Amino acid sequence: MSSNTNNTPRRKWRGWIKNIIIFIVVFTLSSTALEAWRNRHLNQMQISATQPAFTTIDGQQIDIFKDSYDQTVLVYVWATWCGSCKVVSPMINWLNNQSWLNVKIVTIAMRSGDDRSLHAYLNMKGYDFPIVNDNSNLLTQQWQLSRAPTILIIKNGKIQTTTAGLVTPPGLLARLAWVDMK
Repeated sequence: MSSNTNNTPRRKWRGWIKNIIIFIVVFTLSSTALEAWRNRHLNQMQISATQPAFTTIDGQQIDIFKDSYDQTVLVYVWATWCGSCKVVSPMINWLNNQSWLNVKIVTIAMRSGDDRSLHAYLNMKGYDFPIVNDNSNLLTQQWQLSRAPTILIIKNGKIQTTTAGLVTPPGLLARLAWVDMK
């Protein structure tokens, strides 16, 4: 009788662990499907050789199309007023400072003020990633980007994967690794 008593707590734990694993799998599959549906137009968008080079607020020229043939390019579309961006931006800044990744980070600030305001924001937050200022929203409208944050991972002139909203560091690193394996 004592062996049955000892097995009951163990069975409860196994049941809980099984339920947690099922929840994680279902949540991951459904959120991936939802994200794919919401971003379906982004995955079909092409970055072309005719796309003009962008100029950052520091005067640096960036050619996303050309650069994507040399290394993976991560384009992070964000805004100073975006609540979710306050969580994602520190991660993007950290990625920008990781030389082992071999990823070029380009950020696009949508409707976030003039260059001087963006410099002040960068200094206040301690960020040092390159910023293309899209204060007029022309670029984000051309690319049909309406949500911040949005992340595009581009390799060999094609958008390989996209995500919009919150993203975790392991999730983003997994996406980058997946794109590098292609």
